[in-house]
Amino acid sequence: MKAQCIALSVSLLALGPVLPATAQSVGPEIVPDFFAAPAESAPPPLRLAESLAPQPETSLRAAEVGARDALEALQAWNRAGHLPLRAGLVRTLPSRVKARTGVSPAGNRVWGMRVDVEGAQRLRLHLTQVSLPAGSRLWIYAPGEEARAFGLDLLGPAGDLWTPSVTGSVAFLEVEAPANAALPADSGFTVEEIMEGVLAPPAPLRIAECLIDGTCVSSATLANIADYRKAVGQLDFVIAPFEYLCSGALVNDTDSSTMIPYFLTANHCIDSQSIASTLEVFWDYKTASCDGSTPGLGSLPRSNGATLIATGESSDFTLLRLTSIPSGRVLLGWNANTSAVPNGTTLYRLSHPAPFDDEYALPQQFSRGMVRTSGVPFCSDAPRPDFLYSQLNQGGTFGGSSGSPVVLSNLQIVGQLTGGCGDNPDDGCDYGNSEIDGAFSASYPSLQAFLSPTTGSGSCTPGADTLCLNNGRFRVKATFNASGAQPANAQVVKLTDETGYLWFFSAGNVEAVVKVLNACGLNNHYWVFAGGLTNVHTVITVTDTKTGAQKIYTNPQNTAFQPVQDTSAFATCP
Repeated sequence: MKAQCIALSVSLLALGPVLPATAQSVGPEIVPDFFAAPAESAPPPLRLAESLAPQPETSLRAAEVGARDALEALQAWNRAGHLPLRAGLVRTLPSRVKARTGVSPAGNRVWGMRVDVEGAQRLRLHLTQVSLPAGSRLWIYAPGEEARAFGLDLLGPAGDLWTPSVTGSVAFLEVEAPANAALPADSGFTVEEIMEGVLAPPAPLRIAECLIDGTCVSSATLANIADYRKAVGQLDFVIAPFEYLCSGALVNDTDSSTMIPYFLTANHCIDSQSIASTLEVFWDYKTASCDGSTPGLGSLPRSNGATLIATGESSDFTLLRLTSIPSGRVLLGWNANTSAVPNGTTLYRLSHPAPFDDEYALPQQFSRGMVRTSGVPFCSDAPRPDFLYSQLNQGGTFGGSSGSPVVLSNLQIVGQLTGGCGDNPDDGCDYGNSEIDGAFSASYPSLQAFLSPTTGSGSCTPGADTLCLNNGRFRVKATFNASGAQPANAQVVKLTDETGYLWFFSAGNVEAVVKVLNACGLNNHYWVFAGGLTNVHTVITVTDTKTGAQKIYTNPQNTAFQPVQDTSAFATCP
C-alpha cells in the first residue's frame, strides 16, 4: 500500500537460550496441533436449510446493475490510492429477511434461509437482532462447497454477526438450537444486508513487473521462509458499506506455558472491536508451486472473529487475539530493541498486494529492502523513530499489503506496513519510494503486558482495575466493551482473599464475580471460577505472578455471561 503523504487514522524453531519475560525480544514458535481449533463439525446430514428454504427468501441483481454507484465508489477509492484497500460491497436486501423455522430429526429447533446474489463471487451474511440460546450451532455453505461451522463467539459489540464467507452467488444458512434449550418467542435473527466480495483472481494471474511470488523464494534467500508463510494471513473485514483488505501475521509471546493466537496488523486497518468482530483471515493463500496455480479462497483454512487487545495511531499498530486458528501455524518472533534495525539492516516481507486496484488481491508475495536513516524520501506525518524507513531492492508492496509484518532474517518482527513516501508512492515497483513501517519498538510499550507478561515476581500490586487474590499471587484484570469502541478497563472491588467483583459503568452495579481457589490438596491445581450479571463483551485475564502463566476468559457481546468453572487453570502448586 502506498500514500503520497500518509494520513494515519491510523516443534520450536532455533531460538537460542530461553528469554526472561522482561526481555525485549523473542523468537518464533511452531504452534502444536493440539493448540489449534478443532475440526469443524459437519452440517446436519439432511442440510436442512435447503429443505426449509429451497427458494431464496430474497435475491439481488448483479452489482454492475443493482449497485453500480457503490461499485464505482469502490473502484475510485482504490485507484486514488486510499487505504485500506476496498475489496467488497455491503448491499442492503430489498426487505428484512426472517429465517424459516423447523425441527431437526433429533427434535431440535432449527432455522434456515437462502440468499441469492446474481453473479456474486463471494458472499457473507449479516445477522442482526440475534436472539439465540448459548450453545447454538450455525453453518453457512454454498451448493457443492463444504459447510463452515461457527458460533455465537462471533457476535460483535452491537449484538450482530457477520458469517464466514462462501464462494459463488448462493448462500445457505442453517442454525440449530441445543437440545432442551429455553426458546423465547422472539428467538431467531434477521438478515438485512450481505457482503459481496468483488476482488477475485482471474486465470492466469496478471502480475506487476517487480512482484515476486512468495512460493518462488527458497531458504537460500531467507532460511525460514517456509515457517514465515505459515504465519501470514490475508485479512478481510467490514466497515460498512464496504469490505476491506489488509495483511497481518501471528506473533509469539514470552510465556511458554500458553499458546495465545495474538495477531499483528495496522491501526489504519482495524482500530475498534466492532471491526475486529467482522474479521475473516485466510491462511495459506499462496501458489501451489513457483508462479503456479492459485487456490480459491473457498478452499482455504480461515479464522473468523477477533478480540481487540491494543491499538494506536502513533506507530500504526493493532494487536488482536484471534478466536481460533487452524493447524499448521507459526507464531513470529519480535524484537523491540531500537538497536536491532540500524541503517543498512536487511528486512523481509510476505504480504497480499493488490497491484491492479479493483481487480484482485494476489497470493503471498515476497519483498526485501534495507533500512535507511537518510538519503530517501521522508514524510512528516510518519516521524522517526516511531516509524521505520526502508528502500526496496526486490519485490514490491501495493494496496492489500497494509499491516504486513516486516522481519529480520530470524523471523523477528520489527514493524508492520503503514505505506509509502515519495514522488510516486502508489507504484509499489518504484524503488525511489520509501517503505514506511510502524516501528515495533515504538509499539512495544502498549504491547508489553501481553507479549512479555511479568513472570516470577511472586507478587501483585492491587489497584482500581487490578485484583490480587490468594495471598497476592494471582492478578485479575478485565476489559469490557459495550459500544464498539476500544475496550475499557473494568474496575474492581476485593471481597475476600480469594474473591472480588468487577463493575463497568457505576460502582453500585456489580457485573461479574471472580474467585481463585487453592485446590492443591484436591487435584494439585488452582481453580478459577467466575459468574456474571451482564451480557456485555467481557475479557477476564488471570495471571499467576509466580510463574507467569495466564488464563483468558471471554464472554461475547449480547450473550448471557457463561459461568467459568476451570478446575485445571494453574498447575504449579503450592
